[in-house]
Amino acid sequence: MNIAIVGAGLMGRLLALSLLRGEELRQKQSQSVTITLFDKDNRLAHNSAAYAAAGLLTPLGESLHCQPNIVSMGFESLRLWPTLLDSLDEHTFFQQTGAIMVSHEQDKGDYQRFVRHLSNNYPEQELLRLDRQALLALEPEIGRSFNQGLYLPQEGQLGNRRLLVALRKQLEKEGQRAVPGNNSSGNQLKWLTECEVVEINTSEKSSTVAYLQNGVKHSQQFELVIDCRGTGATSKNSHSSCAPLADLRSVRGELFQLFAPDVNISRPVRLMHPRYQLYIAPKGKGFYVVGATEIESDDDAPMTVRSAMELLSAAYSVHPGFAEANIRQHVSQCRPAFSDNQPKITVQGSLIQVNGLFRHGFLIAPVVLEQTLAVIANLLNSSNSTLPYVDLLPVDINKKESSYEHSY
Repeated sequence: MNIAIVGAGLMGRLLALSLLRGEELRQKQSQSVTITLFDKDNRLAHNSAAYAAAGLLTPLGESLHCQPNIVSMGFESLRLWPTLLDSLDEHTFFQQTGAIMVSHEQDKGDYQRFVRHLSNNYPEQELLRLDRQALLALEPEIGRSFNQGLYLPQEGQLGNRRLLVALRKQLEKEGQRAVPGNNSSGNQLKWLTECEVVEINTSEKSSTVAYLQNGVKHSQQFELVIDCRGTGATSKNSHSSCAPLADLRSVRGELFQLFAPDVNISRPVRLMHPRYQLYIAPKGKGFYVVGATEIESDDDAPMTVRSAMELLSAAYSVHPGFAEANIRQHVSQCRPAFSDNQPKITVQGSLIQVNGLFRHGFLIAPVVLEQTLAVIANLLNSSNSTLPYVDLLPVDINKKESSYEHSY
C-alpha cells in the first residue's frame, strides 16, 4: 500500500511517524505500507509555521480570542503531549508549571475583562490572582515591574524546534524497512525534500500526485493522500489542479529569539496589549522567544520596524534585563487559517486535507493527530467507528455514500 503525505511541518511529521509505526493500520497489516513524505523545504523545516512558533500550550491564555472547542482541545492535548514526547528517542523540553498574565496600568481594563472572561466561562479552572508580593514569590524578576498578575497553573509549553528535530531523527531511524531495531511494522518511509507538489488528482479509490524535483516532473499513484501543506494549500499558493482550499488564508506572525543571560523567568508570561497577544516564552540557558504579532497578510517579507519596536519594547517593559539581550533571530512566517479560525479535516474520496490550525498548532496538534488517524483507519479498513473527538473537531466528508457520511 502506498500513502502520500504532502507537507512535512508539524502535522505532516506527526502523521508520518504514526503511520510508519502502523498503529492505525492493524487490520491491514497483511501488507506493508510505503509512506512518501513530500517536503517543499529541506528536513530542517526552517520555513514551516511550526519553526516560527513558541510552543505555548496555554488554552486559557488563548481563550479570549478563540472558540471554546479550541480551549477544550488544548486541555486534552496537554494530557496527550507527554506520552507522545516519551515515544521519541530524543528529549524534547516540556513543562506544565503554569503561565502568568500581567498588564501595565494603561491596559488594566483589558486585564480585568480577561479575568472576568475566565471566571464566567471557565469556573472549573483554577485561577490565582496575585498581588505584588505573591507575584514576587512566584516570578521574582517580573514582580518588580507589576502590582498584580494572574497565575494559570494548568498552562504549559514545549520546545517546538527541538520537537521538529526529534521527529526528523525518529522518522529517519524508523523509516528504513526491515532494519533491526528501527520499527516492527515493516513499513517504509520515502522522504522527498525540496520537491514541490503541483497536481493532486483524486478519486474514490486512489489519487495521483505530480511533483517537481530538480526541475523534473514526476507522477505517482497512491491509495491515500493526506494533504498537510498549511499555507501552501491556499488558492494563491496552490494551482487549481492541486486541491486548493478556497476558504484558507494566511495570517502573518513575527517573533524574536533573544539571548538574555541577565533575565531569569521560568514560565511563559503574557502581557495584555491592545493590538496583539504578546508573550515571553523561556527556552532555557538564557534564551527567550518574544512574540507574536498577528497581521492579516500573506506577506512573507522580513519583520517590519513597527512590529520590532512593539515586541522589543514589550519585552523590556516586562524585564529591564532585556535591554542588554542579544537579538539572535527575528522570524516572520505565515500561519494557515480558515475564515472562522477553526481547524478542519476534509475528506474527498482518497484525499484527506488537514489544515487551518492557525496560531494553535502546538496547542491542539495531538487532538488533530488522533482525529485524523481515526479517519484514516475508517477509510482504509472500510469501517464506521466513531471518531474520538467528533464534538470538538467535526470532519467534513464529501462522499456519495450517505451511510458512510452519517457515521461521522
